[in-house]
Amino acid sequence: METLYAYLAGAIDLDGRISIRRARRGSRQEIDYYYSAVIALSDSDSTVPDLLQATFPARRVQYEAKNRKQRAWHMWEAVGQSAQEPLVRLLPYLRIRHRQAELALSLITLMQRDKAGGGRPLLDEQEEARRQLYEQVMLLNSSRPQRTHR
Repeated sequence: METLYAYLAGAIDLDGRISIRRARRGSRQEIDYYYSAVIALSDSDSTVPDLLQATFPARRVQYEAKNRKQRAWHMWEAVGQSAQEPLVRLLPYLRIRHRQAELALSLITLMQRDKAGGGRPLLDEQEEARRQLYEQVMLLNSSRPQRTHR
């Protein structure tokens, strides 16, 4: 399994992404954000996305190109709690996106701990901790453009 994890980590380092997604929720008066960890890979060849799906079942999609001259592209994506296992397993082998994986795992741990609090509204400190993790990952990812195959 170690060889497989090392191979998949190399693929994520080169063509994948590890990030924290932020989505708005709430009314215009009260804007809140929902954060979720994301690990994903897209490729014009289905081999690596299929291997990721077989190893870490998550969301696997094939998109047809709008231009008939272009090839279809394939995407594998794990979001939120489903991102935890691939992040944990691939972390020791990641070289380029190692820090992003650590921050995404920190978010998952933080959210699990907050959820254990019984569904109470988040404190300002909890919201701030999530926002800081999001901003750190965005800063790390801004130095390296994301590649997408379409």
